[in-house]
Amino acid sequence: MNKLVTTSIPYINDDPHIGHLYEFIIADIFVRYLKKLKNNVFFLSGTDENGIKIARSAKEKNINIKKFVNEKYLKFYSLKSKFDLSFNKFIRTSSKEHKNAVYKFWNLCQKDIYIGEYRGYYCYSCEAYYDEKETTNLICPIHKKNLERIEEKNYFFRLTKYIDKVKELIEKGKIKIYPKEKKIEILNILRSEKLKDLSISRDVKRAYNWGIPVPYDNSQVIYVWFDALINYISGLGFGSKDEKKFKKFWLEGEVYHFIGKDIVKFHAIYWPAMLLSANIKVPENIIVHYFININKEKMSKTIGNVIYPDDLLKKYKKEIIRSYLFSQPIFTDWDFDWNNLENFYIGVLKNELGNLIMRIFGILNKAEDKFKLEINELEKEINQTIKDYQYHMNNFEFNIAFLKIMNLVKLLNNYIDKNKIWENLEKNKISTLVLGLKNILNLINPLLPNLSKEINQYFSVKNKYFINQKIKLRPIF
Repeated sequence: MNKLVTTSIPYINDDPHIGHLYEFIIADIFVRYLKKLKNNVFFLSGTDENGIKIARSAKEKNINIKKFVNEKYLKFYSLKSKFDLSFNKFIRTSSKEHKNAVYKFWNLCQKDIYIGEYRGYYCYSCEAYYDEKETTNLICPIHKKNLERIEEKNYFFRLTKYIDKVKELIEKGKIKIYPKEKKIEILNILRSEKLKDLSISRDVKRAYNWGIPVPYDNSQVIYVWFDALINYISGLGFGSKDEKKFKKFWLEGEVYHFIGKDIVKFHAIYWPAMLLSANIKVPENIIVHYFININKEKMSKTIGNVIYPDDLLKKYKKEIIRSYLFSQPIFTDWDFDWNNLENFYIGVLKNELGNLIMRIFGILNKAEDKFKLEINELEKEINQTIKDYQYHMNNFEFNIAFLKIMNLVKLLNNYIDKNKIWENLEKNKISTLVLGLKNILNLINPLLPNLSKEINQYFSVKNKYFINQKIKLRPIF
């Protein structure tokens, strides 16, 4: 089946940090998992390059805005090669292709767009308006900054027209939100809050003349969120001469949005409403990951506790980082510290997984040159592990899926110890080990693609016979 997997597109007012990397990596691992199941997958990400916050950041640094976004874009895009991210497309919202898509989408929603007057409070970090009742002492509930009073002409989108339909789609499971707590949160908003129509433009002067101009009105630029959400289809060619990918992966495929918990409202309410207005299919799955704290504190440049991807690469190889991030809880905030990462590297990867691989190849080097792979004394346990692993992957419980893999690693290590296979070299036991390891390599492939490929290359199987080659395996990890 055709599948589209997306990340949210990072707002590039600053350099990428571990939170951005986490979302990229878990989405990439899920993409690779889907491909192992023979799905046709398109993986989309990109950079959110419009908006007042970006223009302000450039002005504060006294850098030309276009130069600023080009430099930041490269820093985000470089993560693709640094961490083996398998993006098919990395869309930029300052690009012409995206602008064309936004204009087509705006026109499709034209019946639900009108001019109005906005009076209220604005958070430049959120790029969002707040009602006075949504705040305490007019302070942004997310960024803890004072809100600014704004009065200006805006274009508005009739969000309220689609609230009941969005609620129905979520209640009936047409739009699935993971975890369940976030589904409940969104439904509570839809049922109890008095949502208003959405302001979808900003005064061009306040926006520093940066952004996509409103069609036929150069006094306004399109609100960054209305523009940015459209990346999920502009990256598929929507609005271009060739919309084959849009048709194949959006209209005819299944969509998975990976997002952070601070932007659920935009993706689970505003985005479906926009699509309903444009008469375009809504996304089927919204996967909401939680935050990474650093030594029990929120990441902050002010505190100086931000972890950047290059900080990680200075100490650990990319596949160690990939597997560590994958092993952490997705649906709760979790705490990063260097000791935990080191303990994971030594205790889990090196002493358990790495040790198992070295032990099995040590046994194979003692064994006969050829034996038949037909006995698997752990077949029942391995099949149950695969079933459990797939269940948790399908429900985006990645940390539990990782535990299932490691349980199988421990099972094989215990099997070696119990049967003293290094002494008796019994063929049936060795056959069980080889088949067990091949299953482990298959399960870890999405998170450790290079390691699993390398180890698999040492296996040579013909007509169910294992042709043993004396291998001097390099130290794993």
